[in-house]
Amino acid sequence: MHSPDDRTAELIAGAVAGELSPDEQRELDALRAQHPWIDGEIAELRRLTADLEGMTWRESEPDAALRDRVTGLPHAAPVNVTPLRSASRRRWVLPAVGAACLALGLAVGVALPPAGTTPTGPPGTLGALETVDLRDEPSGAAIDADLVAHTWGTEAILDATGLDVGVTYAIVLVGSDGTEFSAGAMLGSNVPIHCSVNAAVRREDVVRLEIRDSRTGAVASADLPEV
Repeated sequence: MHSPDDRTAELIAGAVAGELSPDEQRELDALRAQHPWIDGEIAELRRLTADLEGMTWRESEPDAALRDRVTGLPHAAPVNVTPLRSASRRRWVLPAVGAACLALGLAVGVALPPAGTTPTGPPGTLGALETVDLRDEPSGAAIDADLVAHTWGTEAILDATGLDVGVTYAIVLVGSDGTEFSAGAMLGSNVPIHCSVNAAVRREDVVRLEIRDSRTGAVASADLPEV
């Protein structure tokens, strides 16, 4: 998997958004001459952006219980995101990078605990990895999934190979009342995919994880234990 540094990733994002300055375009052209794979990454992200144009995004206010839990914390966890050149580029790149599931190998604002300090415990334990057993994976594909409960929602961590190149796979968490919460999407690639995506729903309110093929609607899914 290609892993560009932060500057290369920003230039790729700017190219897809059409917001590079002349100097930035020259800088990107020099990198493209050295690294031909950059053109392929730009093309894939442009296809993904086109796929997402018809999607709707819902902003949900946290319920009272979640708000109380967050405001009651003694301190907030740090989040590190590399600043981008313009606000409009930032609005584009963060959803697209999340949706592309780090296809570029980007490191996106996730505060990880130091090595050896990852919490352990039953499903719903804050910060602990919960392994998910997916059924009905697409033919020829292998998907490994974990969930992590946070005070601000539920994180899904996915590793996938064998997904059809260029096809969009939606990642959905289903609540106990049937409400669906989008965690974004991943784009099938000919390189291994590593995803870390998030949905604004508490782990104790989630009963199912689904990964949906945008062409056929076929679903790989896992029923989750109650918390």
